[in-house]
Amino acid sequence: MTSPAEGERFPYESFRPGQREVAEAVKKAFEAGELLVLKAPTGFGKTAAVIHGARLSGAEKILYLVRTVNELDPVVRELKRFGEDFTVLFSARRSCPLMTAPGRPPPPAEDFWGNCRIARLRGLCSYYEKLLKEGPERARLRLREAPVISAMRLARDIGFQDELCPFFSLAQLVEDSRFIVATYPYFFRKDIFEMVFSEYSYSDLYIIVDEAHSLVEAHSLAEARITVNDLKAAVAEAKKYASEAVDAVERLEGLTGFLEAAAPERRGSVARASKEDALKILGDVDVYEDLAEEIRGKKLEEALASGGSLSEVRTYTARIAAWTRSLSMEESYLFVEKGEKGEIVAVATPMDPAVIVKEPLEAVKAAVLMSGTLPPEDYAAGILGLERSHVYLDAVLHLGARSPASNMYVVVVADVTTLYRKRSPDMYHRIASYITAVHRALPGLTLAVYPSYEVMEEIVKRLPIDLELVIETRATNLADVETKILSSEEDLLVNAVAGGKLVEGVEFVDYEGRNLLRKVAVVGVPFPQPDEYTKAKLEALSRRLGEQRAKRIVYLYSVAVKVRQAVGRSVRSPEDRAAVFLLDYRFLRRDIKELLDLRYNSVARGMEGLEKALARARIHLTQ
Repeated sequence: MTSPAEGERFPYESFRPGQREVAEAVKKAFEAGELLVLKAPTGFGKTAAVIHGARLSGAEKILYLVRTVNELDPVVRELKRFGEDFTVLFSARRSCPLMTAPGRPPPPAEDFWGNCRIARLRGLCSYYEKLLKEGPERARLRLREAPVISAMRLARDIGFQDELCPFFSLAQLVEDSRFIVATYPYFFRKDIFEMVFSEYSYSDLYIIVDEAHSLVEAHSLAEARITVNDLKAAVAEAKKYASEAVDAVERLEGLTGFLEAAAPERRGSVARASKEDALKILGDVDVYEDLAEEIRGKKLEEALASGGSLSEVRTYTARIAAWTRSLSMEESYLFVEKGEKGEIVAVATPMDPAVIVKEPLEAVKAAVLMSGTLPPEDYAAGILGLERSHVYLDAVLHLGARSPASNMYVVVVADVTTLYRKRSPDMYHRIASYITAVHRALPGLTLAVYPSYEVMEEIVKRLPIDLELVIETRATNLADVETKILSSEEDLLVNAVAGGKLVEGVEFVDYEGRNLLRKVAVVGVPFPQPDEYTKAKLEALSRRLGEQRAKRIVYLYSVAVKVRQAVGRSVRSPEDRAAVFLLDYRFLRRDIKELLDLRYNSVARGMEGLEKALARARIHLTQ
């Protein structure tokens, strides 16, 4: 570690309450080789404070991790304010000018990287060839010169204007960059980390993990899915392109029959299957990797001979090979889903987040895990299984930072619930009438958050037809929703699922960056579904933490994080004010209330009680 640079400045006129102390805590953690677990609310300015502390420490190679591509941009903006050298790493397949086309989804990851590797080895990618000749200087200039950078726009400009490979241009800047801003897989997926950071080990790096509450679900980074139709397609292509692979074909056909027999009878449900039996059927899993490469090579030659595009080459056997790698992990489970249309999906995944995060976080020089919605202090040692020395810092409790909850008027509506045994058409109708009353009585955009798609569907269809709605689906595009928010002439009612892509990923702001979200209605307590996934997660965590601690994490922590994430969207700065409505009497439970850390201003029952609460909320919003 080098000494702090002279005159490391903070690029704002003054520090907000607690920012200077956070910067000092980061500096101390980096210098001492410790783990800092930081809980700091939205609007605190934790990104700037943490970057400032990292720079003061003199740390040389800092990997700043975010969950999604959308979350790259705010970090980049702060780094530019500091005048810092940095580069950005995110989905290569989404930014590749060779294998993407307007209106067409990028190829699956296993196809993309297989095709990319062959294209680079054979000199078939002009973008990569030009990069080898010219180097990444154009990418460096774009990072330095652009006043504001969107990661996706940056990649498109490098690809389609400079005609260089965006991903490898930015990756070549790693060596000369103090900060590398990247999405989670570039650190927590060991195979991806070793490909991109081939000159480094974990122990060379300092790490900042943003939105660290989501590491509770880090096991999903190793999840792999295939369908029975994928298996059948893999069998067909193996028979066509690798006729000698008789044993592999028979094994894939055997796995197809196994999954069909293991699938649940009811559509939309999931069953747990024997991982050991599936691996026994598959035999040597390395065979499928070799088979996929053989088939890919032949398909590529076929495409080139016919004048086809490299982007069109799809290898189903590669998909099976990637799935078998996930299944082969010692801690993985096997589940079989039956979709709403009857499709059968096999899911291979670990269920304990420590499987993914413990090794790399234990190995780095120092780390900061930060979020506005972290669970209590045992987060690092308990949930993530980390054993290294760590410090827990709550900016509100320990540093006097302003809590977003102080800008919220919180109402519990206590005569409704989404408790399964109490669901009924009358209950759905009553909830819909309360949401409508909230939306019409108070100004601004409304976010209604539901525990599941099924509950949302039942309530949304009972809303008045004159309301302007956005309704989340599994296929919802975040950019489309943000465009709708910006272009709507009337106040929108956005309907989303707790923990879903809208709550986690959409910015409810206007063109000037001002928050448009004034009201949040949380419908029901978003407990995890009592399905085989939840049972397996409880089982996996219980082995490490004991049953009682595991239950608290699986059930209560997940509720607290989802609700706090939803309501936190409404207060993004000290100037924002919001009204929050918790529509379920179970929010009065002491254990839930303590974890939510929200001050309840009112408890309402019936429309008359709600209208009184709305009148008080209206005063709060206009103060």
